Amino acid sequence: MSPTMKEKHPEVFAEDQDANPRQHKRPLAMRLALNILGFPCYHGVDLIANIHDTEVWNMALDAKFFGQGDKLTCDDWESLLGNYSAIADLPAILFAEELLRCYPKSKVILVERDIERWYKSFNEGIISSIWHPAIRFIARLDSRFVGKLASTSERWTTGWMEARSKREMQVNARPKYKEHYEMVRRVTPSTRLLEFRLEDGWEPLCAFLGRPIPDVDFPPVNEAAALSEMIRLIAWKGIKNALRTSLKVFFAILVLVIAWWAVGVSAPRGED
Repeated sequence: MSPTMKEKHPEVFAEDQDANPRQHKRPLAMRLALNILGFPCYHGVDLIANIHDTEVWNMALDAKFFGQGDKLTCDDWESLLGNYSAIADLPAILFAEELLRCYPKSKVILVERDIERWYKSFNEGIISSIWHPAIRFIARLDSRFVGKLASTSERWTTGWMEARSKREMQVNARPKYKEHYEMVRRVTPSTRLLEFRLEDGWEPLCAFLGRPIPDVDFPPVNEAAALSEMIRLIAWKGIKNALRTSLKVFFAILVLVIAWWAVGVSAPRGED
């Protein structure tokens, strides 16, 4: 039996668990191969289930790329990521240098991909979504979910990607990809760096991490399809949130109108 949408994308359906990302401990989220190997991994999709994390990421992005506010301390990073053993995806990878300073014994897995295949997936899944008029409109309507996700993506889009339009983001994507990989190689000691290709499977990954090879196939993932599916679910959740908010406002106004009418009807009239 094929998995349901809820089973494939539980983050979208989860209630936010984190009212204060600096203090509260949230349930662990596992990411594919690292999950199987026993390393709970903080991935970009974990923002969906822990929406208040956007507040901390926004502070970190503002400080790093725009010179606004204080940079996160090692204690701050531990508060945000202390329940995890690994990080992956945006926005976390933008802080590789900071995290390596805070966790100097960390090992780094640099996943090598054909840049054109990566660009196709990034363009179709991320760039197109960030600049899609409907998604941007939903973000304005739903400030407590899609709007928060958009606030973080907008910061790394303008700060790291140096893009203020879809075309600029497309033009800058490949150079930024190469720049990031060069930075990771520069700041990571060679003894703690694995340059890994997904098609290499378990053997080099397990040898590097000191884990036995699992008795399961290496996870096959159609990233573009999975991402597109998740974005549709996020948009739909945003629409539902916006409708709920609109209905609340509508009923609040309706109650006020009825109350005003009732007061007007029952108010005593002055004598002629």
